[in-house]
Amino acid sequence: MDGQKQNSIDALPNLNSMRLENLFKVYNNGQNYYYNLINTVNIPQEIDQSTFTTYTVIHDKMPWTLISQKVYNTPELWWLICSANNILDPTKFPDAGTKLKILIPTYVTSILQQLNNV
Repeated sequence: MDGQKQNSIDALPNLNSMRLENLFKVYNNGQNYYYNLINTVNIPQEIDQSTFTTYTVIHDKMPWTLISQKVYNTPELWWLICSANNILDPTKFPDAGTKLKILIPTYVTSILQQLNNV
């Protein structure tokens, strides 16, 4: 059963389809389940720019989850914003006035499906 996605393993709870954890395969060492976090999520720079809009950060040190809530109505897509903006350290929050590239919400489901099939 090694190397499956979490939602296909009966012993683990199902996750919302927007969660970052869905992109990683899950392994079991006989006692515990763990994710293969070596994989990374990269939004290619050559994606048609018409699929993006911008969001200007309004508060200093605004958490990625709050930005995600504002633009996608869910805190769970914080990782998509970080990936689209080449943010390597999501523990560092953007300053007020920072312009972020945001994938237009109508494209998110399609992108998530493509990423889940990798």
